[in-house]
Amino acid sequence: MNSERPALRQSSMPARVITAVFAFGILGGGNAAMAGDVDVAPPGRSIGYAFSEIIWGVYETKDAKEECPQGVVALGPREEYKLQFPDDGTKRKVVDTQMVREADVWWPKAEPNQFPFREAGGKIGIGLDLDGKVKPTDFTSPEGRPGIDNQLFRAIGCVMNYRSPGSILNIEKTFFKNVAYDRLMIELTDVDSLVNDGDVTITTYRGLDTMPNDATGNNLQPGGTQRLDLIYGKSLIRKVKAKIVNGVLISEHVDLSLPRAGSTTLEWMRDARFEVKLAPEKAEGIIGGYADIESIYNARNRRWPIHHLAYGQEAPGSVYRALRKLADGFPDPKTGEYTAISAALTVKLVQVRVLHHEKEISMGNAVTQFSDTRAAQPAK
Repeated sequence: MNSERPALRQSSMPARVITAVFAFGILGGGNAAMAGDVDVAPPGRSIGYAFSEIIWGVYETKDAKEECPQGVVALGPREEYKLQFPDDGTKRKVVDTQMVREADVWWPKAEPNQFPFREAGGKIGIGLDLDGKVKPTDFTSPEGRPGIDNQLFRAIGCVMNYRSPGSILNIEKTFFKNVAYDRLMIELTDVDSLVNDGDVTITTYRGLDTMPNDATGNNLQPGGTQRLDLIYGKSLIRKVKAKIVNGVLISEHVDLSLPRAGSTTLEWMRDARFEVKLAPEKAEGIIGGYADIESIYNARNRRWPIHHLAYGQEAPGSVYRALRKLADGFPDPKTGEYTAISAALTVKLVQVRVLHHEKEISMGNAVTQFSDTRAAQPAK
C-alpha cells in the first residue's frame, strides 16, 4: 500500500466516509464531479467495472493512406473464388471448387498466400510495449511512445471488417453491449485510492445481468449491478496484481480468456497486461498481450459465416496466413513456430456494483483455482 497519503485522506473518518458515499453513491454509482479529482477509497476498498466495448486496436486515419498506402484489402472470399476458379468454360466438380474453399476456411495451411493481401503499415500503432525492446517491426503509439508491439494490426488493419465502417465491427459492438453472455467485468479490490495505489488486485469475471442504457440505446450507463457467474463463467475468472499510477491501472502479466460478441466462442490472450485510465464512473484504455492465433481465428469463423465476412472483404484463409506470417510470440516447443501474435484490445468500461451473494462467497475456490494462469493454457 502507499505510505504517503495526501492531506485529504488524513482527514477525520466520518468526513472520509461521507465523501465516499457522495462520490460513489450508496449503491456504488459514480459521480461525474469527481472524475478522478478526489483521492478517496471506494466503499469497502473495492469497485467493479463492466466492459462496454472490446475491439482489436486498429489505428485509422481518415483516408487510410497512412496505414494502408495501397488501399484496403480488395479481395474477399468471392473475389478470390473467381480468381481461383475463373468462369472460362471449364467444367469443375463441387468437391474441387466450393469444398476446396471451405476446407481452406477450417483447415488453412500456413504456406505463402496465392492471392494478393495488403498488410497495414505506417509508423503509428495502438498498443503496449510488450517485450521492453524497440524493434524495426514496432510502432510508435499515437501519444509518441516507442516500441509498440501489435503485429495483429499489420494482419487485419486493412481488412474493412475490422475498421470503423465495417458492418461486422459495428454489429459486434452492439452485441457486446447488450448480450448478457458477453458481460465481461473486472473487480478491483484492496483499493485505497483510484489515483495512486501501489498494490491492488484485479479479478475478471463474467457478469450475469444486463446493463442500463441511455435513451439512444448506444451507451451503457454506470451504477448498475452485476451478479457473478462462478459456474459457467469459471473459465473467465483470473486474478492478477496491479498498481494505480496517476489514475492509470497498470497490471502484471496474466493469461485471459475473452468472450466474443454474440456467440459462445472464447479467445485467448496470453501475457496480457492492463493499462487503463480509471474514473469513478468509467474507465478506458488498452489491454495488450499475445493473441493465440488458433483461438482467435476459429472463434471468428464460428460466429460469422462466409457471406458476412465477404461484406468486409475478409477471406479467412488469407487472414490466417497473414497471422502465421507475422506471428511473434510463444513458439511451439516442438516445431519452433510462433503460436501467438502481439496484439492490443482497446477497451471501455462503466462502473458497476458487484453482488457477492452468500452462496457465491462459499464457492471462493472458483477464484483461487484460476489464479495461477500458467496452469491453464489454450487448447492446442
